[in-house]
Formats: sequence, C-alpha cells, structure tokens
Amino acid sequence: MPRKGLSVLFLILLVIALAACRRAADPSLPTPIAGLPTSAATAVPATTEAMPVFATATSETPPQTSSPTPTPVSSATAGPTNPTAAPPTATATPPPPTAVPPTAPPNTSPPPGGSARIVFGPGATSAVVQSNLVANGDTDTWILRVMAGQVVTVQTIATVPGRINVQLGDMNGGVLVSNPDTVGISIAVPITGDYQISFSTASGAPAVGYTAQVFIPAAGGPVTPTRIQFAPGASSAQLNDSLAAGGDLNPYVVNVGAGQTINVAVFASVPAVTNIYIRNSAGQLITAGTDMSGASVMAAAAGDYYIDVSNFNAAPAVSYTLTVTVPPITQPPTQPAPGQPTRIEFGPGQTSASFDGQVVAGGQGRQYVIRMLAGQTLITNLNDNPVANVDITITDATGRTLNFGRAPTELGTRIPANGDYTITLSTASATPVNYSLTVIAPPLPNAGAATRITFPAGSTTTTVSGGLPSGGSTETWVIRALAGQTLNVYLGASQAGWMMGYVYNTAGDILALGSDMDVLSAPLAANDDYFIVLVSDAGAGPITYSMVVEIP
Repeated sequence: MPRKGLSVLFLILLVIALAACRRAADPSLPTPIAGLPTSAATAVPATTEAMPVFATATSETPPQTSSPTPTPVSSATAGPTNPTAAPPTATATPPPPTAVPPTAPPNTSPPPGGSARIVFGPGATSAVVQSNLVANGDTDTWILRVMAGQVVTVQTIATVPGRINVQLGDMNGGVLVSNPDTVGISIAVPITGDYQISFSTASGAPAVGYTAQVFIPAAGGPVTPTRIQFAPGASSAQLNDSLAAGGDLNPYVVNVGAGQTINVAVFASVPAVTNIYIRNSAGQLITAGTDMSGASVMAAAAGDYYIDVSNFNAAPAVSYTLTVTVPPITQPPTQPAPGQPTRIEFGPGQTSASFDGQVVAGGQGRQYVIRMLAGQTLITNLNDNPVANVDITITDATGRTLNFGRAPTELGTRIPANGDYTITLSTASATPVNYSLTVIAPPLPNAGAATRITFPAGSTTTTVSGGLPSGGSTETWVIRALAGQTLNVYLGASQAGWMMGYVYNTAGDILALGSDMDVLSAPLAANDDYFIVLVSDAGAGPITYSMVVEIP
C-alpha cells in the first residue's frame, strides 16, 4: 500500500480510538452492571387492574349492619391462583389509577334481616367465617343449611375474649344454644332446614374481631360417632385416632349412669391445638376443654353422652390417644355428712387425686380415707387460704399418728402395713378456711423387673432409653452407688409433662421425685442399689424417653 494510503488508515483508526475513550469517560452514558442483563431496554411489569375476589359465602340479603359484611373462607378451598405475568412492553408504564375513597359506612342501627350464607367447599365438613363487630353493640348473622340430626359445632376466637355471645337458632327466632365465645356451641338440630348463627356484643362493648370455625357433617347425613365401650370390669378405655390439618372433628359416644363422672384426656402429637367438647343426649354442650386441660363432667341422667375432639382451621395434622374414664359410683355424689370421711379411689393407671373444700372453726374438720400397701409412701400436698390456718394429720386404722403438719406443706408418710389410712384436716381459725389437697400414692419399684444401669469405664454418666406404652405404665431401673455420692437424673420425653420419676433406696424411701421437666437429684447415704421408677400419666398415650444418669 502507498505511504499516503497508510497515513489515511492510521488517521481513521486514531479518530475511532479517541471517540471510544470519550464514551468511557462520559458519566452521562449508561454503564453495564455486572450480574444484570446488558440490554438497553429494562422490562417493567405492566400495571394490572385488580381482579375482584369472590367469597365462598354468597350474600342472601345485602347486610346493612354497622360492621363490614362478614367474609367466610372455606377451610377446603384451594390457595390463590398466581396471575399470568403480562409480557413486558416497550411503552411507558401508565400512572397508577387514582384511589377511589371508600363509601360511607352504614347506619349504626342496621335493619333486621342482614345475613350471609355459609357455603362449604366440595367435600368439606368445616368452614371459617371472619368479621368485625363495631363498638357499642353489634350483631353478625350467618345462615347455613343443616339436615335433621346433624351436629353443628362452632368454635370462636375473639380479639377480645369473652365479649361475643354466639347463638344458634332456627329461622323463626327459636334459640337452640347460646354461649360466650370462650366456650363455643355444639348441638344436634331437630329438623332439616336453614339455621342462623349470630355473633353479637352488648351495648358498651368495645370493637371486637372474630374468627369462627363451623363444623357440620357431610351433606350425605349425620356422622356416626364411634362408640366407646369398656372391657368387662374396666372403667377406662383408650383408642388412637387422628385429625386432618386445617380443621377436623371426630365424634364419640359413651353410655353412662346418672351421677357418674366422665373424664376425657387427649394425648396429642402436637400439643395445644386440640379441643374437647362433651354434650348430653340432647346434643347440648355441657363442658369443654383442651388436650392440655382435659374435660370432666358429672352425668345428670343415665344415657348416651357425646365427645367431640377437633382442631382449629390453622392447626396441623394431629394424631392422638383418647382416654375416657368413667369410674363406678362407690358413694353418692354429694359431700359426705360432717364427720364422715371421703373415700379416695384412683381410676385405672392413676396415682393421684385432688380435692378442694372448706374447714370450719370448731367443727370436726374434713377427713379422707385411702387404702395403701405396706412400703408405699403417701404424699400429701396441702395449701390453704388464708395461709397457715389448716392442720393436717395422717393416722392409721388404730388412730395412731404417723405424720402431721400445717399448710402450706407437703408430707411424705411411709406406710407400715396394708390397710386404710386417714387424712384429717382441721383449723382453729374463727372463720372458715378454704383448702386445696393433692394426694399421691407413687408405685413401688419392681425390683424383679428392674433394668440395671452401668457406666462405661472411666465415665460418671450414661444415657439409657425406653418407652411407656400406655397411660399409667411404669418402668424400673436400678443402679449401684456409694455413700456420699449424689445421683442426678435428667429425663427427656417424647411429650413433655406426661411422665413422673421417683428415686428410691432399697428400704423403700423416696429420695427424689419430679416430672420429666425437672431434674431429680438424690444424695445417697449408703453403698447400695438405688431404684429409678418412671410412670406415665393415666391419660397419656405411648411415650418414648431418654434418661441421662449422672453420679459425679
């Protein structure tokens, strides 16, 4: 190439290079950022118009209450559907729509007739309704269709508990059942037709929000309760069952005699999400509880009684062991006559009982009698109000005093022989004194079936494990230790709070006791074997546990 052509080529290249350098140094020009697309056009999601949300409950008559129209949500409805994303466009993003101010609220005194119908999802047996009641008295009414004999159960959670009255009635103004939101309602309806559930607050009440779950059997007809039957000679029965997540209910029925007490315990895989309702033969709710408290009620008349076990709409799936105990009537359900002792009898698997009462100055006090075995320890825990006014005395059948104290106190009394023992409570106070008494008779070690614990060479601790298959089960361990040492026991159970532990010496003395949530620590006085007895609560289901045993 001629020299003149090369000069022109170099000049062109120099101009291009200078232009590139100017672009890199100009801050007004966009610079790509690592990790992001380098396309000059950035996609902006298009603003979409909000789609209307359709509630599962259809409005029968437009409500004109002082509160917003309630919005039921079926517990079986599917989750929200994600809208299909609009493809990005090159046009400018439109400005957001101008907000429309809400319409004025209705009058605070709504006309009668405002209601909303509850619609269950396909195959669902429960639905959830949610709303708010305004201050100074308000009412929401929900309508649902029910077949004759079906059971309607309503469980309510209020933002201010105890302020809402929940009522189930017919369409003619008749009331089937009414309870505060803290109790709930449950009843079988007499005829097929529409029924209304109302949530109302009294005049002067604050604003309250609520969420209520309504259970009702499937439209195919009433759900047949599982009948609980006791084995010959037994007064307690257990069965295993489960509740589906998001709201479920299992009904049971048991036949009892007039004056008998129905005790229900639920041992749940997930604590504090299970409710217990007991209804009489007419379907009326007579008591309620949870898996944490249990439920107990005395039957006013002989016949069938219904037990509903349910969970709430936000609860996970739960498996549980249901224990129903109906002790035989050994005495009239009324308080014994003054001066006559009350016989203490434990139900199957039970090792304790509690009593509340009152002692009167100058009277004969209160007496309890209990049958004990030789070698057992009778534990009595007494509290009173006003404090330090009630005396307790433990005597044998001959009247000999074995132990005594003044409340608040806990006594441990070794029993020398098989027979009846009397607990007497008395006071010198010039006014009546209330008391609370708990009586415990722990099981004795089963030395013949005890499993021996040994430490690895050079170690002062070891871990063992086991299982208690049902309520009231016991298991015994044994370990060798030296005088002056301290035995520490740490328990871990598959369900906390449902297991007790006791440390015994070979003479049968209890050296330490506590639940699986406590540390059992026992100073040891002799070179000897020591027993650890584990027992599950009578209402517990199967429990697995681990136990760390330490002798420093």
